[in-house]
Amino acid sequence: MSIFKSEDKERKILEDSIKKLHVSYAKISIELERLKKLSEKIDKIESKLKGLDDIVSAGGMTLQPRTVSVKTKEAIRLILQKYGKVTASELSKLIKLSRTRCNEYLKEMEEEGILFSIIDSRKKLYSIRQ
Repeated sequence: MSIFKSEDKERKILEDSIKKLHVSYAKISIELERLKKLSEKIDKIESKLKGLDDIVSAGGMTLQPRTVSVKTKEAIRLILQKYGKVTASELSKLIKLSRTRCNEYLKEMEEEGILFSIIDSRKKLYSIRQ
């Protein structure tokens, strides 16, 4: 009788393992379908970008990629043009970046000669260099 129990246990373990493999296979199949759909979407986007690039180059223009820092610096310059003088804290609230990161951008722009700073009591105000 113990031989039969041991065979039953082995069969049960084997059946459980097969069930787990089937579940894993199903999950992998689902994930592969998702990846195929994602790949198709990426191909469509690349095709549209190529079309846009062709339109732009046919018009004699070229598109230059811009980094996030360049876009952020442009936003800072526009804010300073609108408000005149701002602190890093005020700027961080306006563009939803940390005050520390705003300070870094402001220092970079000051070193590049785009901005200048004025210390008014305990506040450091930044303005666009004219």
